[in-house]
Amino acid sequence: MALAMLAWAGSFVSAKYLAVYINEHELVTYRYLITTLTTLPVLMFLNISYKIDMRNLAIAAITAILLVAYTKLFFLGTKIGTASLGGALITTLMPIIAFVIVLVFSKKKPIAKDWLALFIGAIGVSTMLEVWQFDLDEIFSTATVFFLWAATSWALMSIATSQSKRVSPILLSFYIYLIATLFNTVFFYENVNGSVFDMDGTFWLNMLLMSIASTTFAATVYVAGMQRWGSKCTVFTFLVPFFVIVLSATFLGESIQVSTVVGALLTVAALVLINNIKLEDFRRGFN
Repeated sequence: MALAMLAWAGSFVSAKYLAVYINEHELVTYRYLITTLTTLPVLMFLNISYKIDMRNLAIAAITAILLVAYTKLFFLGTKIGTASLGGALITTLMPIIAFVIVLVFSKKKPIAKDWLALFIGAIGVSTMLEVWQFDLDEIFSTATVFFLWAATSWALMSIATSQSKRVSPILLSFYIYLIATLFNTVFFYENVNGSVFDMDGTFWLNMLLMSIASTTFAATVYVAGMQRWGSKCTVFTFLVPFFVIVLSATFLGESIQVSTVVGALLTVAALVLINNIKLEDFRRGFN
C-alpha cells in the first residue's frame, strides 16, 4: 500500500518531465492506452469476467470523461506550476470537495465536527496557497486554478464511481480507462510532437511510470487493499502529499516550502476528522 501511494505521488513528478515532450491530449491517449492494456492481465489473473451491465457502463463513461478532464487539468497545472504544490493541493483537497458536494445535495446539516474539519481544511489550503501575500495574481495563478479544477474533477469522479453496484472495482476501472482512451483519441488527439517511438529513454521511463506504476499498479493495489482491509486503507492516502513533496525536491530540485508542508498537515487533519479516523486506525493500517 505504501509503495502504491509512492507510485501515485510519482505521477506528479513524471508529469513535469513529460510536459517537455507532449501536450495534454497526447498524454491522455498514451497514458490510458497503456493502462488499459496492462489492466487486461490483472483481470485475467484474478479471473474477472469482462461482462458489465448498462448501468455500470454508463457510470464508467461519465467517470471516464471526468478522468480525461482531471488528467489534462493536473498536467497543465504541473507544467506551469510546481509538482509539489499540485500534488499536495489536489490529493488533500479532492476528498474535502467531495464531502462538501455530498453534504449539499444530501441536504444534511453538518454537525460541529464537520464544520471544524472544513474550517481546518480551509486554513490548510489557504496556507498552501500562502494567501497572506494578498496578491490575487499569485494566489489564484493559472496553475492554481488548474489544480483546483483538477481536484473538483476527481471529487466528482469519486461520487460517480460510488454509485456503481455489483461490479468489480478493477473491471469498472478497466472500462473507465478504455472509454477515456477512446473518447480522448476521437475528439481531442492530434500528434503534434512526432512519433512516441522516436522519444528518448527519459520520456518512456516517465510514461511507463505514470501509466503502469501510478495507475495500473497503484489503483489495483489500493482496490485490493480496500477489499481486504476496508476503510482503514484510507490512512495510506495521507502519505501521498508528503511523498510528492519529497520526490519533487529530490528529482526536480523544487524547494520544500514550509507553507506546503504545514498546509498539507492541516488538510490531512481535516480529512481525519471527516472520515472519523482514530489513532488505532493508523496503527492497524501500518501493522
